[in-house]
Parts: sequence; structure tokens; C-alpha cells
Amino acid sequence: MQSSAMMKASDYSDYEFDLGFSNSKKTSVVKENVEQITIPYIPQTNQEIADDTEHSLRRFHLGDPDAISEAITENYVPALLHAYRDTSKVRYDYPLFLYPTDNTEAKAERLARSATPELWKIVESFAPGSENARILKDNLPRLERYLRENLPEGPVSAISALSQAGQFLQQELDLDANNNDNFVADFNKLLDAIQPEIQLLGYGRFTAIHLLNHAICNRLIPRQADFKSKVEKYINALKKLLEVEWGKSDESIEPKMMRDSVGVAGNHFDPTALSEVMTHSKGSVIMSPERYERVKNVLQTLETYLQENEHTLVRIIHLGRISGDWVDENITIEACIDPEPIQKAREIFQQQAVKLAEVFKSVRIAQLELDNVYDSSLHDPWFANFTWEAFSKEELLVLPAVIVLESADRVAKERMPALSRLLSSGQPIHVLVGVRAHNNPHSSNDEFLNYRFELGYFGICHRQAVVSQSSSARHEHLLEQLLSALDATRTSLHIINTGMQRVQGINAWLVAGAALESRANPFFHVNPEAGNAASDRMTFAGNPQPELDWAKHSFQYKDENDVVIDTELSFTFADYALLVPNLSGYFCAVPVGYDNEALIDIETYLSNSGWQDYKQLPFIWSVNENGELHKLIVSRPLIVACRDRLNYWHTLQELAGINNKYVEIAVQETKTEIQAEVEQKVANLQSEQALQLEQARRDTAGETMQKLSEVLLGMDLTATTPIKKTVTTPTEAKIPEETVEEPITEELVEETEQVVFDDPWIDSDLCTSCNDCLNINGMLFVYNDSKQATLGDLSSGTYAQLVEGAEICPANCIHPGKPNNLNEAGIEELIKRAEPFNKL
Repeated sequence: MQSSAMMKASDYSDYEFDLGFSNSKKTSVVKENVEQITIPYIPQTNQEIADDTEHSLRRFHLGDPDAISEAITENYVPALLHAYRDTSKVRYDYPLFLYPTDNTEAKAERLARSATPELWKIVESFAPGSENARILKDNLPRLERYLRENLPEGPVSAISALSQAGQFLQQELDLDANNNDNFVADFNKLLDAIQPEIQLLGYGRFTAIHLLNHAICNRLIPRQADFKSKVEKYINALKKLLEVEWGKSDESIEPKMMRDSVGVAGNHFDPTALSEVMTHSKGSVIMSPERYERVKNVLQTLETYLQENEHTLVRIIHLGRISGDWVDENITIEACIDPEPIQKAREIFQQQAVKLAEVFKSVRIAQLELDNVYDSSLHDPWFANFTWEAFSKEELLVLPAVIVLESADRVAKERMPALSRLLSSGQPIHVLVGVRAHNNPHSSNDEFLNYRFELGYFGICHRQAVVSQSSSARHEHLLEQLLSALDATRTSLHIINTGMQRVQGINAWLVAGAALESRANPFFHVNPEAGNAASDRMTFAGNPQPELDWAKHSFQYKDENDVVIDTELSFTFADYALLVPNLSGYFCAVPVGYDNEALIDIETYLSNSGWQDYKQLPFIWSVNENGELHKLIVSRPLIVACRDRLNYWHTLQELAGINNKYVEIAVQETKTEIQAEVEQKVANLQSEQALQLEQARRDTAGETMQKLSEVLLGMDLTATTPIKKTVTTPTEAKIPEETVEEPITEELVEETEQVVFDDPWIDSDLCTSCNDCLNINGMLFVYNDSKQATLGDLSSGTYAQLVEGAEICPANCIHPGKPNNLNEAGIEELIKRAEPFNKL
């Protein structure tokens, strides 16, 4: 790429930039007034100026801020984010529809959904098709924009917020009477389709708290309702038990009951005196006073619990940084300001645990009494020391949630011991820590003075605590982590990046998403209840392109020749740092038109680790407010910070089993072992095959010598010429009845080394059944029962066919002999050709 270029703006109505900044959904940018990027004028530079420029850029990169006369302004943004400068044209996940549910196992997607697809789905439900409710459908993006810009902090009634948005949209559209009536009718249908309890939530400072409160309410309300129903059943059962016991007592028969039983004559005698002299019927076993008192106390405790009917579901302890109607007017939230939120939270949890321990203890005793299995010697000591550690999971899940809001700077310094003790306590208290992705909590005044202190990694060291790192910009991921922590009944630590204020038109939601893309705030979740293995406990979902060092995205621009260029850019931590106003001093713009072989893009620079790095000048691509593409030199402190973020990213990758060195070594060792086993098997097979082949050769040689012996035994070795036989093959030759035994001489051995046959024959045992001879003449050559060739009708073929068959036979098992017809054409030539095949 050159030092400046123009990004292409195609003809579109809703152009979608798939940069991964919306959690697998596409962030769309509406076309309205999308500006074309211009190419700046490139002046000529001489060698002397070029040398001075290189010297200045090197000094800046090595840490001398005075090397440049003017620092860059906030007008520069990472090249990949230039399209998002105007937030009014960007559609993203927020606002959210918050849905209530009685399902205590509901997933995140059931509790909160983006308004963008939800509004469209609702309208489609009563007005399907492109032409129905056309005005409303065409203006849904404007309706969403109004909601994004005007929703207050905290959840609000969806119907109320949409009603206000609809009135604004109606005034803005200024439709004629007919269209206005149609719009109002369709909008009223939209409002009617929304349930009254549904809320809308915009993106703000405390979005994570609102989502957590929403999750808690949807978990706790049905759970507490079920528990209270259970308590009511125990109360009714205990009352019946006491009524039965009362019926066994003397006091159960009152004088008034006796008088009434007599009728009209009851006024003529003293019922009290009569009751005293009567014998009353009693139950077989009377409850002991100790048990009776215990049952009465249990019944009183349970009735008191129901009468109090406490509405508080969430207790938030904070430093005084949250306020608003969503806190003050919400009966389910009890907020407490304290300079030591962690310690105060532990005290509050202990207080409510002691109070509810009496209730849970009473429920357990009630069950034992109803089953008539309460044993004082066994159960009294147990219930005398009944604390929160003895609570069952079901009991822990109905406790009001205790939430701590802390800052990263505090818990990374003087409050670290308190946080560590809490994470090791096991108390189900949830700590939310807001972080700035670029900041080092250990070094607030100088972000890059030391390596970054990672609160998430600190939390992971506490093996029994739930630890997650997420962002409000990814509501579904954040809700999943919060729900997992609520269901785990353990201490939990949540590190949450909420983004910063708008930067060059790029809003906080996009900035928070950029932190995720740049590995500044990677997502992870560790849940000890999921299992003992790291692969079970660790979740790495939500990170873009988790197998890569840096997320990559397509980028399009025009060069100085007005040619459209498609390329790919990585979004690094340095790109994210460009969004932070107070970090602009770590960048220096390369003069327009300047080029040098030392300039190197930051991704390539970070991937190298050679000693020659000092010769290079790493840069990132950025776009200014005029739409001009520029190179920005990155200073060394920021480069070190990039390497530090990349190192932490690699650490999390290994914990998640991605690019894990130990796994790679194990895989390589396994491959080596498998390869060695395969090679050994091949070697064994080759050795076995060689032995079998050698054995086959020996067997074949033995069979051949046997046949040769049979032939020799059928010959007159004293004759000067071979004996003519009347049979077609040596195997059919008959041994003479009288043989003359003569000593074997050297002349005889030499003569037997070349045995010549006059009659044609085939050594059938050597035949490979190739069909070559049968293809010449199927009557002259035939197969025997073993499908091996033998001679058929000799009169059906010619001597030439016998010779041709011998020549093409791959086993050399056809022996033509001498011709019977010496008048056959070319007979002399045929005899010469047959001669080699007539010898053994």
C-alpha cells in the first residue's frame, strides 16, 4: 500500500462492514452522506530531506518525543474503523429487549435480544411481506436511532419508550392524512404485540449491572417462589400434626363442647364438673414436651419468614459511583455505599446467611419431624452448628445476590489482599470490576511503565472461584458468564470492559468492541464446577479468530492511480491505542510521499524477533478526518506493550488448548511413534514377503528339477540323438521297462545340460493363466481343470502359432518342438525362432 489512498464506497442502501465488531452479527452503516476519501497531494522530496525524516522517525520510535515538531491529533482513527465515525449511521446490538421468564435454566438469548432484529420480527408477525406496513418497516432504523440516542440509564418499559419514539417519528415524517393513519394503525399493532413486562435497555455506563440484575431477577424470583410454596406446605403439614396432638390432650374437650352436646337441657347441669370426672379417650402415643416445643418453634419460624415477604433480590455494595431512579426506585435492589465494599459485602452476606440459616434449618427439621425420624442425639449437634457452609445448592440458590462494584486500580493495589481472601472464601459473592482495556491497573499514571497486571489471570490463580472477562458490548457473552456464575454458587470475579466515551464519532460500544478485536480485553470464562480438567473449566468463546495472533479483516482502498485495491489488515493493540486520546503521543505521522525500506507494518514487525529489529520502523495504517490513509510510526514503549498483550493472549490460548506447545509436542511425538510403527510394520511385511518369495523360488526349483529328472529317466542317454517319444509332455512319458545302468561320465553331464525336445509340449504347472496363447488359437491351446494351459488339437493349428505362443508366453512354459509339416511357409525361419524354447 502507498502512504495514502481512498476507501471505496459502493452504491448501497445499508452497507454492511463485516469487521467482527458485533459478535458474529454484521454492523451496518447506512449510506446517508458517506463521504468519498480523497488522495492527498504528494510533494517531491530530495535525498537530504529524506535522510532528515528517517533520522527524526527513528529518534521518535526509540522514545524521543521531541524528535517531531508536532504530535498527531485525534483526527486519526485506525483504518478499519473509519467507516464508523458517524454513529448516527451505525446500527448495532443495542438497545436490547429484556424478557422475563419463569424458566430458571433459560439461556442468555432467551433473556435479552437486540432490538434491531426483534422489531423487524414483531412487525413481520402482523404485517408479513414487503408491502404491508411499508412506512413503518422503512423507518425502523430511524426508530432504533431515536431509542439509542434518548433511552435513559437503566431498563425502561418497552411500550412506554416505543410510544415516545413513535410520536417523534410521526412528527418527523409529517405524512399526509391517509399515510399517517396507516402508520399510526401499524404502530399501535406493534405496541399491542409487546408484553407489558418487557423492558428496553440502552448501552451506558452501568449496562453490565443492569444485565446482572436482570439475570438475578429471572433466576431468583421463580426459585424463591418455589421455595415459599415448599415452606407453605410444611406449615400446613406441621399445623395438622399439632392438631392431631392437641386431640390427644385433656384440654381438647372443653366444658362448652359438653354443654352444647346435651342440647336444650344443657343449662340444668355444670359441664365443668362433669368434664373433671369423665375419662377422656387419648391417642396411643403422646408427643414429648421437647418435641412439641421444637415443632412449635419451627412452625413459628416458617410463618414469620412468609409474613416478612422480603422483596430484596440484589444487594449492591459500591463506592458511591452509581445513582439514578433504577437504583433508588427499584424495590428489588438494595444499594449500600461503603469505602471498603469487599469487606462490607462479606458482612452483609454473613448477616443474611445467619438469618436464612434459621429458615433452612426449620425446613429440614420440619421434614424430619413429619417423617418422624428426628433423633436428638444425632440432629441436635448438627443443627446447633448449622451455618452457610452447610447450605445445600438449592438453599444457596435462593439467597439474595450480593454484588460488589470495585475499580481495577483499587483491587490491583491496596485492596488486593481483601479480594484474594474473598476469592478463597467460597462465599457466593459476585465482584464486578470495571477496566479500561488500555490501562495498567498497577501503573495508573504511566500505562506502559511496567508489564500489565492482568486481573483475570490473578483471579484464575484462585482455583475454586469463577472468573470471567467480558464486555458490555457483547451482551449475550456477558449474560452467559453471569448466568454461569449465578448457577455455580461460588465466589465470582468478573472483569468487564465498558469502553470509553465517543472518540472521533466512534461510540463507546464500538470502542469496547475494538478492545476485544485488538486482544486488549480478550474473553474467557473459568468455572471450577465444570470439571477438574482445564479443557472442561476454561471457555474461550467469543474471541474473534482465536487461532490467530491478531484478528484480520478485509480492507479496500484506491491508490494514487485511482485503482481499487483489496487487501487485508490486522487489528493490533496499537490500533486500539490510537482510539485513546491520551495515548496519541505514542504515534508519529509519516510525511506524505515519504517511503523507506525500513518502514514495516506492525503485524510483520511483531512476528519477528530478530536482533535486526532496531533497523526497522513499525507503523499502523490510519485514516484522518479528510478520509486520507496515512502511516503512523509506533514508538517503542507501545511496541513493548503490544508484545506484552500478545504474550498474555498466547497464555490464554494455551489454557484453552489453542496453539498449545505441549499439545503440539504431544501430537508430534504421537506422529513420530505412529510413523515408526508403520515403518516397522512395512519392514516386517517386506521381510516376510522376501522369505515367502525365497521359499517359492526354492519350491519352484525343486519342482523343475523333479520334472527334469522325470524327463531324463525317460530318455536313452546312450543315443547320439534324443529319443523320440509318442507322448505330448514329459510328464506323460513312460519309464522304459528295462534300463541299463551306466556310470555317469563328464560327457554325459554335458549332454544332459541341454535337453532338446522334438515333440511340442507345455509345462502347465508354470502357466500364469494370462490367456495370451488362447487368444492366438483357442483350439490349439486349451485350459485344463486347474485353468492352466495345455496343448489341445495339434491339427487345428500351425507351427507358426506354436512358435508365436512360445514367444509371447510370460512364463516361458510353451515348447514348440519340431514341425510336423515341413512344407509350411517360412518353415526354416520358424525352426530358428523355436530353437531357444526347445531346450532346458
